Amino acid sequence: MLTTLDTIPEVARIDRVQTTIVDLPFRRLQKFARFEARNQSSLLIRINTSCGAEGIGEAIVPCGPWWSGDSIEAMQITIERYLAPALIGQNPYDIDRLMSELGGLVRDNRFAKAGVEMALMDLVGKLLDVPCQVLLGGMRRDACPVAWPIASGDAARDADEIEAMLASGRASAFKVKMGATRIRDDIVRIERLACAIDGRAGLRVDPNESWTEIEALGALSELARIGVELIEQPLERRAIDASARLAAKSPVPIMIDEGVQTEADTIEVVRKHAAHLISLKLMKAGGMRASKRMADIAEAAGIPLYLGTFLETSLGTAAGLHLGAGVGLLPLGGEIIGPMLLAEDIAANPVSYRNGAAQLPEGPGLGIELDEDRVRRFTRA
Repeated sequence: MLTTLDTIPEVARIDRVQTTIVDLPFRRLQKFARFEARNQSSLLIRINTSCGAEGIGEAIVPCGPWWSGDSIEAMQITIERYLAPALIGQNPYDIDRLMSELGGLVRDNRFAKAGVEMALMDLVGKLLDVPCQVLLGGMRRDACPVAWPIASGDAARDADEIEAMLASGRASAFKVKMGATRIRDDIVRIERLACAIDGRAGLRVDPNESWTEIEALGALSELARIGVELIEQPLERRAIDASARLAAKSPVPIMIDEGVQTEADTIEVVRKHAAHLISLKLMKAGGMRASKRMADIAEAAGIPLYLGTFLETSLGTAAGLHLGAGVGLLPLGGEIIGPMLLAEDIAANPVSYRNGAAQLPEGPGLGIELDEDRVRRFTRA
């Protein structure tokens, strides 16, 4: 007999959805191509059942609405006013149906939906006593090599940071933000950093959509000479044809990030050969399950993947690790380093980093428990 809403046991029904904004300081200044940030805000989402089970997720953007147009404040309103009421009384095991119905209520808003889905996945994992990676198809790996972002803009400080990270063993590569200055000045800075790394780790760059096709073509040979192993999203996100032309000529692998946010985007990138790698970020895709579908499309075409970051707390980082645990083609790992950049995480058992890699948390659901005292301390008034 088919299970209907009337036959679902009371203990399996959602009876409460709560959201909280927390504002968390970074350890140091984080620079992007067009602005800089000293803190990160996260929207915590708690989904409870009447039996006392709780799933926790987070919706997060990269320090403001510049990347996608989404903001922490708008996501909280969307969830509380439109998404949360639709979840009350529902069976949390029906994640596919629930997310489809939420999609019918609210168009786009993938970042907010990703946080809701994360809480549902954590809840179901806890109810079944299995980790989220099992819900996504199982585990190929229990760790992900990570690149540390070099983004202070101060050459001496960057060199010291490289030495500290290499000595700690918490990162196996470094990624440098470009685009805030002239390309020529950026290349000089990249060469200095390459000298500081001295072949001990990989070096990657991210212009954050700031180059034209002509500028990118002029920079390729220099970056290849320096030893850069990856260039992330050099061109504007809609310039897929230009990205394909660049990828065809580049001696350095081109990775697409902002230009691939959905399954349909992934298909277009595959058809047009627009990149050598695709960056997976569960927030931009709308959740772990949508990200897994994107990964399946890319891998079917032989395109490797990369676990990107929006500088999540240990909650979102753990979700990324559960996603990455089952991905096949992940040659460069990723950069899911949010917990290391935060001065204080909100997890009682934060994601750990050793041997240059982020370690997959153990335990049911996401495997992360909140430090409620820290949550209260950093909750926005």
